[in-house]
Amino acid sequence: MKVRVQTLNLFVLIFAVLSAAGCSWRVVYDTRSSYTVAPDAININTASAEQIESLPHIGRKTAEAIVAFREENGPFRRPENLLLIHGVSEARFADIRQFIRTE
Repeated sequence: MKVRVQTLNLFVLIFAVLSAAGCSWRVVYDTRSSYTVAPDAININTASAEQIESLPHIGRKTAEAIVAFREENGPFRRPENLLLIHGVSEARFADIRQFIRTE
């Protein structure tokens, strides 16, 4: 009986580890996408809220949230970091990607 319980516990442990390994919250974005950055792209690390608001589909609240996030957390390392901002969905990011840059 004791061997069966230990074997069952081992199976439960293996199942839990394999399940956890298969479920990851980490999102990987393809950085090799075929986008071109416009020559007059806005640097989101230095742009004012007014400049950011000029981007397509970015309103005043979202622009202010981007500036506030940058001030609290430091400069954005990659344009994809905008996805951390409430109000910037993947679809919205895809619309503005060619108009932004980081330096």
